[in-house]
Amino acid sequence: MKNKSKTKLDAIIDTYEELAAEYRALGDQKLIDLFESFIPLIHESKTNSEIKRSAIVTGCEQGLRETPQFLANFKLPEDIQSTALKIFYRVVETHMPAFFEKERQKRGQIVSRGKIKGEREWYLLRNRVDEIEGDVAHEVELFELYKILDDYESVP
Repeated sequence: MKNKSKTKLDAIIDTYEELAAEYRALGDQKLIDLFESFIPLIHESKTNSEIKRSAIVTGCEQGLRETPQFLANFKLPEDIQSTALKIFYRVVETHMPAFFEKERQKRGQIVSRGKIKGEREWYLLRNRVDEIEGDVAHEVELFELYKILDDYESVP
């Protein structure tokens, strides 16, 4: 019997299910509702022959891209928001390691330039700060990101 390889959709489903489980453990109802509501929709879409799997993948990936912004908009307590964001990045990296490659490249361009050009870039750097804050292995990167963020925020 051949071992069936995991599809991109399978990896996405695993990602959403693990995020739901991790957020359930945090106990914040907004987080629980966000991911637990997606899972039945993804499974229903997967079994609907009229919906292309590629469309499901595209929609779910967009949802993952927007998650850091959702978390910011939820106005969660700071400790829960920070933990939720760290969980998000860890889980997505585990199931979909190449998912953030474009973001990493864009972040590298911003850091090389030393200047943020707009709100999207600010969020990209801010989300990275939230992801690595408190990790001594990233002190140099944090210092650099703080400086770029502070420079952007101090411009009238």
